[in-house]
Amino acid sequence: MNTKKSKTNENDFAALDKLAHGITLEKLRPLSAEQRRQWNAAKRGRPAKAPGTKAVPTLITVEPQLLHQADAYAKKAGISRSQLFSEAIRQRIGMTN
Repeated sequence: MNTKKSKTNENDFAALDKLAHGITLEKLRPLSAEQRRQWNAAKRGRPAKAPGTKAVPTLITVEPQLLHQADAYAKKAGISRSQLFSEAIRQRIGMTN
């Protein structure tokens, strides 16, 4: 079996067409356990929430400069704006997770 992968220029439509026509049903097979793990790990989208947890959308008013600083902090910390606000509220009222 030939396992060598060649690079295909996405702007070379003839090469892409040749590649697409080279895929046949005989060459297709189910994913291995490792491939399935990689596929599942690569899925994107909203993360699943813990059972029994429901977020409530809330409209709040924030000064533009404060919102800009909050967004910059959240981005640097690698969290969402909602998560930043939730953590700040929990800390302020002395509630732990």
